Amino acid sequence: MIRMKIFAMVLCVIAGSYGCANNSYNDGRKRIVYNAHGLKVITSFSDRKQQTISLLYGNALALQSAKTGIQDKGELFELVTFKQADNKYWYGSYINGAVQSIELITSYATDKNVIAFKYKILQGQVPGDADARIKSIISHRALLFP
Repeated sequence: MIRMKIFAMVLCVIAGSYGCANNSYNDGRKRIVYNAHGLKVITSFSDRKQQTISLLYGNALALQSAKTGIQDKGELFELVTFKQADNKYWYGSYINGAVQSIELITSYATDKNVIAFKYKILQGQVPGDADARIKSIISHRALLFP
């Protein structure tokens, strides 16, 4: 009886140490976590044709604008587009892979108190001109959770 208990304990220790072993195998599906530096997620969307996943981040003013549709000065939008990667834990689903592009939009008030936007590509390349990208990005509405 004691031998059986010892055998069971040794078996558990071996199985536990095997399960906790560091597997350095990386099959290219490692999830990339982007540091948004305190910005909040406004919405997310994907493009199946381009095989991308995008997250739109923003400060508090940008989040409010995405909820109401009314722009104000001081808004900061950051659109991060990732290449899709297969999710090894859920067959047929995708997670964010490598960062493909990062776009930054800030709003300011002109001399006549009209809201205008500055556009900058921080990383990668994106199709379209700046005005079209600004309209596209600020047109996204915030995700609302019940």
